Amino acid sequence: MKLLGALIIISSSTTIGFIIAEQYLLRPKQLRELQTALQMLETEISYGVTPLPDAFAKLATSLSAPISTIFQVAQEELDSGMIAEEAWHRAVNATYNQTALVSEDIDVLLDFGYNLGQTSIDDQVKYMNLAQHKLDALYQQAFTEKEEKVKLWRYLGVLVGVFLAILIF
Repeated sequence: MKLLGALIIISSSTTIGFIIAEQYLLRPKQLRELQTALQMLETEISYGVTPLPDAFAKLATSLSAPISTIFQVAQEELDSGMIAEEAWHRAVNATYNQTALVSEDIDVLLDFGYNLGQTSIDDQVKYMNLAQHKLDALYQQAFTEKEEKVKLWRYLGVLVGVFLAILIF
């Protein structure tokens, strides 16, 4: 019975460590996908002269979840008659908890939304490029954090479980 209890404690804490480590693995992937999404949006707006709801719909189908969900929700909000800035902000705020993004990442996305659909195409492209550069800097930071912390959290989960099992039993 003690052995079963120790195994449950060790496996639970190991699982927690792996779940935390997974967030560090997902964040760089999602930031890179956001950069790709902004490049695709730039192409749709500047070269295709695609209306924003249609561009968001295309992005929602070509990206993977949870990033695609941001564009899907924004497209739905635009279709309901909301202005682009508010639709973008609602989409980001409604879906950020489904992502591995941190507050700095969300701030960049929200800042990007302030000029969405309200300025000329050239200005929107400039703001997209600015957001891409900010996301690239955040990607570099996230990649470094991933390298440092994934193994740490995995090992920490196992070791805390072993420590608790020894301490309790």
